[in-house]
Amino acid sequence: NLIRRFPRLGLLYERSRTVSADNYFGIYDEPELFESTERQFNGWERLLQELDPASFDVFLRKTAGRVAARVTDRGWTQLVESMNEVRGYQHARAIGYENCRLLDEQSQPFPDIEASNAAGKWCVLEVKTIQESDEELRLRGKVQLAEPGLPVRLTRALRQRYRHACRQIAGHPRASEAERICFMIINLDLRTVLARQNKRLLDDFLRTIEADVEIYSISQHWPAEELPF
Repeated sequence: NLIRRFPRLGLLYERSRTVSADNYFGIYDEPELFESTERQFNGWERLLQELDPASFDVFLRKTAGRVAARVTDRGWTQLVESMNEVRGYQHARAIGYENCRLLDEQSQPFPDIEASNAAGKWCVLEVKTIQESDEELRLRGKVQLAEPGLPVRLTRALRQRYRHACRQIAGHPRASEAERICFMIINLDLRTVLARQNKRLLDDFLRTIEADVEIYSISQHWPAEELPF
C-alpha cells in the first residue's frame, strides 16, 4: 500500500537491501503512518517526482546503498544527504534553469548538479549538509538553554564544507563560465536555535566566507518559522 502511495520512494526501497534490519523503510509495514512520518514521506515523494528520469536513475544508483546504512546515534544521515541533493536540484529549477541533472560524482570530485537554461547560461551546484554536533546528540532529551553566539564547531564545519564545495565545483568543465552555487542545508543545535540573534550571526558569518562561489543556505527552523518543505 505504501509503495503504491509513494511510488518513487517505493522504487528506492525495492532497490535497497530490503531484508536488512537497518533498512529505513523496512519498519513501515502498516498502511497507517504517524502524522510526522506522513508529512516526511509526502515531502520526499514530491521532491523525487521533480527529478527527470535520467536524474532519478542517478539518484537510485547513488542512494540505494544508503537506505540500510544506519550510523549509530546519527541515524540515516547519508540517506538524508541524498534527499538534500534533490533539494539542490529543486533550487536550480526554481531560479530559472530548466535543464537540470544530478551528476554521479563517485568517480571524480564533481558537484552534485549541473543545469542550463534556454539562454545557454549554465549553473553548477554542490549541496552540503551540516549536521548537528555530537554534543547536541549527547544532550538530546535534556533541558537546553539558549547559547548566544555561533559555536566554533559550527563555524569550523561551515568553512570546511564551503572550501570542499569550491574544489568540487572547480572540477566541472563549465565552472569558469557557469553560475556557481554552494547550497547549504544546516541542521543547528537546539541551543543555537533558541538564541534568536544567532540567525543574523549565521547569515553574517556565511557572507564572510563567501568568495566566487555563491552560498545559498536554509537551516533547521527557528522559533515560529516553518520547515522548508
